Amino acid sequence: MKISEQTYQQLNELLRKSFDCNARADNLAYNLDYAVYPNIQEVYHHKFAHKFPELADVISELMIKLNARPIRKQIGGYAEVFETPLKVFEENDKMAEEYRREIYKTIDIADLNEDYEVRIAIEDFLLKFLPYVKQSDIWLNKAKQYKNEPWQFDIHFKELTTLI
Repeated sequence: MKISEQTYQQLNELLRKSFDCNARADNLAYNLDYAVYPNIQEVYHHKFAHKFPELADVISELMIKLNARPIRKQIGGYAEVFETPLKVFEENDKMAEEYRREIYKTIDIADLNEDYEVRIAIEDFLLKFLPYVKQSDIWLNKAKQYKNEPWQFDIHFKELTTLI
């Protein structure tokens, strides 16, 4: 293995978090579909929820290049009910922020352990994820604006998805 044990453990944690965020985002998409917001569900599910397995692939490929074996850790199950788009996007924004913090934690651990290749790669990874954080903020703000007319939010959702 060409990285420290601490960085290795943190990369596996970021990998776990990627799959966990996919499960959480899928649950949010299922809530949107069940509540009959088809435009929101379609865009959110394919452009946002499906991003997390792609991010996991980036992490695992980096680990393999560094001769570090990725480990698929257990993720949570998600069955919470969110009855409005506003509740969905409040949860989504919280999730996006937690994931961003996990990326920063990975950068810090790699830096402290002088795993500079990992630090540089994960800094690039962060830059690719930041538009998703910003898009999440936009969706939350618009969900607040449309909270009394969620069907209008559904109608205009594609127009409001500009960063991803």
